[in-house]
Order: sequence, then structure tokens, then C-alpha cells
Amino acid sequence: MSTIPSKSCWLRLTLLKCTELNVILLNLPVILFLLHGSLYLDKQIVINHESSRLCFVLKLLYVSLCHWSMYHVAPVLFNKSYSHTLLFLILCRKANIFVSFLVDIALGLLLISWLYRENRISKLADTLVPVADHVAKELQELLEWLMGAPAGLKMNRALDQVLGRFFLYHIHLWISYIHLMSPFIERILWYVGLSACLGLTFALSILSDIVALLTFHIYCFYVYGARLYCLKIYGLSSLWRLFRGKKWNVLRQRVDSCSYDLDQLFIGTLLFTILLFLLPTTALYYLVFTLLRLVVVLFQGVIHLSVDFINSFPLFAIVLRICRPYRLAEGVKFNVLCQEPGTPLHLMMEINPLKCSSVLQCYRMPTYSCSPKDSWAALCKKLFVGELIYPWKQKTAKTD
Repeated sequence: MSTIPSKSCWLRLTLLKCTELNVILLNLPVILFLLHGSLYLDKQIVINHESSRLCFVLKLLYVSLCHWSMYHVAPVLFNKSYSHTLLFLILCRKANIFVSFLVDIALGLLLISWLYRENRISKLADTLVPVADHVAKELQELLEWLMGAPAGLKMNRALDQVLGRFFLYHIHLWISYIHLMSPFIERILWYVGLSACLGLTFALSILSDIVALLTFHIYCFYVYGARLYCLKIYGLSSLWRLFRGKKWNVLRQRVDSCSYDLDQLFIGTLLFTILLFLLPTTALYYLVFTLLRLVVVLFQGVIHLSVDFINSFPLFAIVLRICRPYRLAEGVKFNVLCQEPGTPLHLMMEINPLKCSSVLQCYRMPTYSCSPKDSWAALCKKLFVGELIYPWKQKTAKTD
């Protein structure tokens, strides 16, 4: 005969299943992220950065939740007897995430209270369209100045007129787009301001995306000028090798000697001369639009650094270091109290607290590689040859 479990046995089984379900639910974000292949705890966290800063912050929030889940269930999942130091480090990490989240929400609520007071949203919407028109007008005057004789430089007249009219047409399209969107700007700003209840970093990320949309015409000008300038630079370098009887060996990745026919040398020399005399006109447009693009990138960089600072600053650890420095100890030292012959040696132990720089280094959350990837030398080289600049874009390594 089969035995029927008692009520206490059913209760123990139910509690066991509930505990297992709780562990699984808490660890579900970690499992999903590990399956996605983007989270590497204790080593490195790699996030593919898209063009939208808002998407990046949403991923950042998801990774923080994964950190919270992993720190909560790690002793249960792996069944290890953690030391007191490691458990304290885990608790500090959890507290830093929680406090940074609360500070982010509090700053966002302060921003909402400031925006919706004294009808500032309507005032901001009323000034946004005139500012956009003023920027477009300044760009139009700049292009008209470039189509003339800028700073007394003698430009190629035909190419100068073609490039100037091409960019002026895009400015007219942009002005039409701004005026088409003007009836909806106040409502858009109202919802954007309301999104600050999710945190100041959320609002700053939306602001970064709005700046990218409002300066999209500058980005297009920069891409057009950079592509045209880069094409001429690489064309001149290739024709310069042909002019000297050289060629680029693709297999050996070096420059080798090569014999060319007379027709090839004549056509190459002719094309080299044409491109060389057209280069100053293209380079001037490229220089102007690159400077405008760098101004926009600098403004977005300030926003990105602010978001990273809010997300990574260990506020809880800093407050703990100030209020209770003995909880964050770097080591101990012993002071001699009594040292007389024939008597026991009396020592007093004192705790050496961690330095603030060490606290920032140990407890600061990772910024997930949002900083520029190129050095100053590589950046200057890219600007010189006309390659596109994406300061916060991380290129993934190719794996076989």
C-alpha cells in the first residue's frame, strides 16, 4: 500500500518548491543575460553601443538588475562558504546600486518639479523653433561665405558652387522639417519631461538623442564632406604611388615597385593634377563641417559623462567612509602603550581606514566602456585622412 504524505510533509515540500522558484526567478535575468553572451561578471562587461543613448541606458539598467540578482543569489546558487570580506563587498555593491538608483530618481523628480513650474515647458517649446531657425540661418550664411572667396582664398568656382548649392538644399529641407514638427514640439517636450520620473539619467539620455536629431543636418554635412575628402585623399595617395612607379601589394601589405605603361602614367598624372587642384575646395568644406560636428560631439560627451558619473559613483561607500571609517579598513597598526623592563608589552591596535581614492577605485561601478576608444594620435590621423569619427562606438572584435 502506498503511504499518504502527512500535512507537515506537504508543507515542507511546498516551502522547498517555493524556495527553488524564488531562486530561479531571482536568477532569471542573469541566466538570460548569460545566454545572450554579453555579461561577464568579475572580468569585463561588454555592451554593444547603438547610436541611441536611451537604448544604452536601458541596457545599463538591465545590467544593474542582473548585478543585483547575481549578488543576491550567488551564495545560494554556488553553495560556497563566502568569507566575511567578500560578503561585505557584495553588500556594498548592492547598496551602491540601490543608492545610485534612488539618487537618480530623486534628481529626476527635482527636474520634473522645475520643468512643470511656471509653465517652463511652453516657454522652452516657444524658444526651440526660433533657435533652430537661427542655427539654420547661420549655416546658410556660412555656406554663402564659403561659396564666395572665404578669407581671400581662391577656390575652384564650379566645384564650390556645386557643393554650396547641394548643402543649401539640405538646409532648406531641414527648415521645412522643423516647421512641420513645430505644432508637436510642446507635446513632445511634455512627455520627455515626464520621463524624468524614471531618473535623471533617463531624461539626459533622451536629451542626447534629441540633440542628435536636431543636429542631424550637421551630421549629414559632415558625412558628405568627409566621404568626398577621404575619396580624394586615398585617390591622391594611390596616384602618387603610380606617379613614382610604385603600387600597394595587398598580399604582403607593403609598397612594391611596378612598371607602368606610358598611357597609364599619362592618365594617372592627369588625374593626380586634377584631384590636387580640387582638394583645397573640398578640404575647406570638410574642415568647417568637421568643426561643427566636433562641437555637437563635445556637448553629447558632457551628457554621456554625466550619465556615467551618476551610474558609477559609489555614494554609499563614500558616505560609509566618512561616517564610519572603521568599516572600510585598509589595514591595522599597533601603537606601543607600555614598554618597561620586566612588564608585559601593552599594544593598542588601530584601524587604518581606506583612502577616498581607494574607495572610489574598489567600489566604483564599471562605466561599460562609454569613453572614447581612440587615442589622440589615432583621432588626429582619422581627422586628417577623412575617416568618420564615432567617439563612443565600440567595434567588436572578429572571431573565427
